[in-house]
Amino acid sequence: MESRAVYFDGETAHDRAVGIHTADGFVVFSGPGVAETKWSIKGLHPIDTPTTGQPFRITHDDRPGARIVLRDEDFIDHLLAQHKDLKGGYSWSHLKQVAGWTIAGFVALFVLGWLMLTFLPQKVAYVLPDEWRNRIGNQVVKSLVAEAKVCHSRDGDAAKSALIAMLAEGSPDMPAISMEIYDIPVLNAFAAPGGKIIFTRTILESADGPDEIAGVLAHEIGHVAYRHPEAQLLRLTGLQVLISMATGTNGGDLTSNVGALIALLRYTREAEREADSYARTMLEGANIDPQGLKRFFEKLLVLEKGADAAKPELRTEERTVMDRVGSVFSTHPGTEDRIKELGPLPAGKSPIPSLDVRQWQALKDICKG
Repeated sequence: MESRAVYFDGETAHDRAVGIHTADGFVVFSGPGVAETKWSIKGLHPIDTPTTGQPFRITHDDRPGARIVLRDEDFIDHLLAQHKDLKGGYSWSHLKQVAGWTIAGFVALFVLGWLMLTFLPQKVAYVLPDEWRNRIGNQVVKSLVAEAKVCHSRDGDAAKSALIAMLAEGSPDMPAISMEIYDIPVLNAFAAPGGKIIFTRTILESADGPDEIAGVLAHEIGHVAYRHPEAQLLRLTGLQVLISMATGTNGGDLTSNVGALIALLRYTREAEREADSYARTMLEGANIDPQGLKRFFEKLLVLEKGADAAKPELRTEERTVMDRVGSVFSTHPGTEDRIKELGPLPAGKSPIPSLDVRQWQALKDICKG
């Protein structure tokens, strides 16, 4: 079937009159200044819905910028009979195209999410400015400990400094840290961005000797050295960005959202293994017995099994802190596996007490001052 049409090439503003016909599944057209061109009928798309008495414009997959304008009702009906999708609206081909783009979008979002939540955070954590790390670290600590009292005493502070100095002897490249002890009735210790390490009163009271606390502190210094808090915060920030992209909201304020703050402390098993390995190396370098950390983990294992029964009755203000910080075994996974990895000092090394009796007692009593 033959007809007349107007052709626009999509590159110039000129319209060209062409003759058009169908043959073997193609529309074939040509005219003055237009070489014979074949468009497959299956590749045609309507620019607008065909309406009786109105021009019908079509384009093609191969030339999305070009278009043919048809006015011959019989020829239009002839095309529609061969390719029903030209009637416009939703068709299987259109739906498949939409589905393809949708799936591609989800795949791209998944890849972006994977990069933002797994690979990139640990890399980016090492190049963050110290000013940013310190500022966000202060915000995280303030949000976690709320109005809890920070503990100080002359002898307790001196013992704390002595413990840090002894660990530093075992690791000359130890990162800069600050250690604070808070009067919180929850057994926990954690590292926040910026090298800020927080211990609770209860974790000191639960330890039977200074080597246990030295081991826990060395472990938290390992988190600081590997920038685990910063990497975890970047993962949460990436998740916040993804939530914002998906929902059109801001994803919530990380430093004031309780769930996000608790998630900040929940490292992967790989991160915990890295921190444990760092602690073993540090303790061995300082000649502090790693069995202290092992004993503490064994103690945690017992507490894990009776955590709910052992939970003390708390005043309302204390319960708020409890809810925000959580317990050490809710934020540090895989206790049994980690115990197996902790052996004694290498042969030929004699352990040195991390603190003497007087210093240890002063540290345990630091919240009583």
